[in-house]
Amino acid sequence: MDSADLRQRKTGASLGAATETTAQDVNGVSSANKHQAHLKTDSTLITDNADPRGAHERTQSDELTVFPAGETLTDSQRSKLAKASAEIAYGKTPNGTIFEVPATKDMVSEIFDLGKKKSAFDIATLAVMGVQVLLFFTLRTSIKRWLFLVLFIFWRASYNAGLGYLLKLQSERRGLVAWAREKGIFDKTRGGPWYDWLKNELSCKMQGDYKFDAVPIEFNTWLLYRQLVDLILMNDFTSYVCFALSWMSFPEGSGFFSHLLRWTGGFVLVFFNIWVKLDAHRVVKDFAWYWGDFFFLIEQSLTFDGVFEMAPHPMYSVGYAGYYGISLMMASYMVLFVSLFAHAAQFAFLTLVENPHIDKTYNPPQIPKRRQSKIVLDETDIKASRLSTSSTSSSFAMDKTSSAAGSEAGSVETTATTNLVPCGSKDMYNTYFRRDLIVFKNFDIYRSTDMFVALIIFYATVAPLLFSNAGPRLITFVLVVQALIWRIFHSYILGAVLHQQSVSKFYTKHFIKHGGTVHDAFQSWKSIFNLSNSMTYATFFLAAFKMYSIPEDWTYGTVLLRHVLGLALIALHIWASVSVFEVLGDFGWFYGDFFIEDNSSGLFYTGIYRFVNNPEKVMGHAAFWGMTLICNSWSIFILALFSQISNFLFLQYVEGPHMRKIYGNKVRKDAGVVKTVKQANKLVPEKVKEEVAKIRGKLEESNEIQDVLKRTHDFVEEARGDINELVHSVVKPRLQEMVSNSKALLETSRDKLLVARTYDEMDLGVYDLTQYSLTISSVKDEGEAQRNANGLLRFNLGQPLNVTWTAPLNHGAKDWIGIYKVSSSSSKKVTNVASKGRYLFTGTAGLVGEADDGFDDHAGKGDGEVHDEQVVWINHKELCQGSVVFLGDKLPWFEGTFEFRYHHHDRYNCMAVSEPFEMSLPSFEAAKDLSVADIGQQLLPYVQCCFNADKEIMPCTVEEPFLFIKETIAQRIVKGIHLLYGIEFAWEVVAVDMSCLHLALRIFTARRALAPFSAYAETDMSSVVATDDNEVQGAPESTDKTPTPSAPASKEQELLHPLETKLPVA
Repeated sequence: MDSADLRQRKTGASLGAATETTAQDVNGVSSANKHQAHLKTDSTLITDNADPRGAHERTQSDELTVFPAGETLTDSQRSKLAKASAEIAYGKTPNGTIFEVPATKDMVSEIFDLGKKKSAFDIATLAVMGVQVLLFFTLRTSIKRWLFLVLFIFWRASYNAGLGYLLKLQSERRGLVAWAREKGIFDKTRGGPWYDWLKNELSCKMQGDYKFDAVPIEFNTWLLYRQLVDLILMNDFTSYVCFALSWMSFPEGSGFFSHLLRWTGGFVLVFFNIWVKLDAHRVVKDFAWYWGDFFFLIEQSLTFDGVFEMAPHPMYSVGYAGYYGISLMMASYMVLFVSLFAHAAQFAFLTLVENPHIDKTYNPPQIPKRRQSKIVLDETDIKASRLSTSSTSSSFAMDKTSSAAGSEAGSVETTATTNLVPCGSKDMYNTYFRRDLIVFKNFDIYRSTDMFVALIIFYATVAPLLFSNAGPRLITFVLVVQALIWRIFHSYILGAVLHQQSVSKFYTKHFIKHGGTVHDAFQSWKSIFNLSNSMTYATFFLAAFKMYSIPEDWTYGTVLLRHVLGLALIALHIWASVSVFEVLGDFGWFYGDFFIEDNSSGLFYTGIYRFVNNPEKVMGHAAFWGMTLICNSWSIFILALFSQISNFLFLQYVEGPHMRKIYGNKVRKDAGVVKTVKQANKLVPEKVKEEVAKIRGKLEESNEIQDVLKRTHDFVEEARGDINELVHSVVKPRLQEMVSNSKALLETSRDKLLVARTYDEMDLGVYDLTQYSLTISSVKDEGEAQRNANGLLRFNLGQPLNVTWTAPLNHGAKDWIGIYKVSSSSSKKVTNVASKGRYLFTGTAGLVGEADDGFDDHAGKGDGEVHDEQVVWINHKELCQGSVVFLGDKLPWFEGTFEFRYHHHDRYNCMAVSEPFEMSLPSFEAAKDLSVADIGQQLLPYVQCCFNADKEIMPCTVEEPFLFIKETIAQRIVKGIHLLYGIEFAWEVVAVDMSCLHLALRIFTARRALAPFSAYAETDMSSVVATDDNEVQGAPESTDKTPTPSAPASKEQELLHPLETKLPVA
């Protein structure tokens, strides 16, 4: 029912390229679409010869609406059809079939409308709800409290874990549709009684435009899944209400006014929750409410309005306000904690299930297409490639492409994309931002500025606590004053610096005056700002910690409530800060537009800024108020208030004017929350508006009342901007770190947890194991495989491997081949370790449930290749023979000795094992006199393998820039560089250099910088003595006037790499 944040999508972008069965791409709408989209049909899909009348006639057909390829519509046909079929929505299945989506009704009206016919699913849902209500009224309070707690946990787990698992299975493997197809429940010839029963039950709830046999299997599977959703969600709500009412209490000592406030506030939150749900359903309709895009996509235009302009993920954030309203009315901490648990579980569902599906369906990685263009290598690259003229042949070089060595300055014809900078080091972002320290993120113990920050924070926070001889009041006073000083420095002194920088570029002028650059000024500013920001938080939390004392009685007064709300505000602060950084990035976080004017191209209100103009004004200090609640100290309250006011003044008089100066009218006035509040009057019925207008007219007749109204109106207008900032969602828990740690733990122990599914040996007796075989070979472009000193086949790491297999004619339809380390499994009959995704089915039958025909999963070539099998005669026996190609993600990207294993019909029974083979890379770590050209030629073939040997995206020459880079590919490249040359790089280095040439330059300089000192002493520096006249004594005279490698570093050598200037060259 709930869903994830929705992105605005371009028509057809969510569905990939048009398939052969469609005339036009269809725009998709996510289940997430219940968050930010208003679904409105704006166009339809028909053939050229179709007309509006024919379009309606087609709805009566029992056949699927399929459109032939290559047909287009004229503008007049489109306009006529749009008017005639404005209410018709068309869906598209993964295999490209277009069909008219039948109308559906919402859950509540279907179940509770007694005038409508009820299906067996509805009766079951109502029966389970009725049993829970009956138990609530018959059981004793002491029993039903814990019973309904267990029941709510069960239904909540069924929702988040059960439905989440099914949706995850459907998203990744089309599992639910594959199960329905395999069981044949929607097939008249195979379904038997199940077919007739499901047809009757599903059809009784649909309207006349629904034909059970005409719609695709995806739609019927979705309808069946909806029945399960109704059962779980309705009982989840029922069990929660019964649980909450079971724990209702009226605290002693609370007066009538106190109870009135609690119940009034609770009702407001509950009614607000109801409005959020109703408005969300108005916007997204049933399709997104029931996660329809996990099954098929529909053509809809998206309009953001209503609740989706108020908060991110409204069905997951403000959509749970009713939980806290009920907790407030029940006056029970148990209800509050269970509500927090349920809310956190919902966010986990969003993070683990819906967001990955949204990213895969609507935001797939865009792979740029290659086209011919010219890339001009600058003079630096040409000079760097000529630094060494020696060339050594490489056994690893598999593709004899042109290198940078000896190339003339000018334009080099190569293959590249024109919208990328050939050298990532030329890019502004990579020039000004290099793993900068943000609080303690990217902390590097070997970087001096990071160490200074750590030491200053240590002295400021730990040292004051060590003075035991000083009185507690003195220490507390020192800590509060220290926090106050850092706040003054951060908000007022640094604010003044930024103000002067905005007016006259005061800060940059200082560095230019003393021979520096804008880069030097900005680097210095980033260090100072991060130190000040870190110390502001550290000193405040230290002062709060010193004034905090653990309560002796947690149930006294509001102690527990203060701690809960305080922790919630701290979590809100963390979420808001992370959300702000995700939008601003390093550039905005460090106020880059005060220093780098060239990058100030525009404003984009995305993420959290889509809802509020400046979240830092209120939520940016939520943690300070959270600590104030926890500590319950007036000193901390005053310090938090001063910090809030200081931050407001900084935003108002420093950041605000500069934003208006740089961006002008691009600065937005009304945020999403403000727009929603302004449009709230549209939801009020007309009769109510008329009555209010009459009363207002009478009041305006009185001058006194009119004067009061005018002054009130002026006051409200002045404070409106600040008040609207206070309206925002509750915290979004950041579970990514916990999830990643859990995944890492499971990854290390999955071999022990695996329970191999096998067939009994009696069942395998009909198969002749001698007819199974596996043969390994290189693909055609790689040449013949070599053998190492031990006689084992040897392949380069990442090299695509072709595996030819044979099996008897009656082999399993879902046989599969996996790659394993030889030492991982001792048994040759059963494989008892997981393949970790490195496997391929021998035929297309095994792909059923993985992806339907025609479905573009944007996986590229990383999933390997499966070739069709054929019947051959081998040793006078008729056998099946086929081949698969392991490449990309299907290969192990670490060195070792491996083997392929052939398994029977989707189980772990091993039918054949290949000969062992080695995967490794040659080492050039000890090689001397390697030029940039040599390194580039050695590196290129491995980099091509890292790109899955896909000719559409891999670089074809050393100079060609990478069309795109992902973290997984970059990690492969740096791992290979470590194996080849013994040099460790972070994967971000690849994203900076973005070509084999620049990586070769970096490796070249790193090898010379990291070489042992003795090596230079033995080769270059022995008996070399420089005189005052720059003459070299003790070295033989040479007629060649070119500088020797041991000469002082020249300007040309300083330009060895754009990012590594002034590197000493040995």
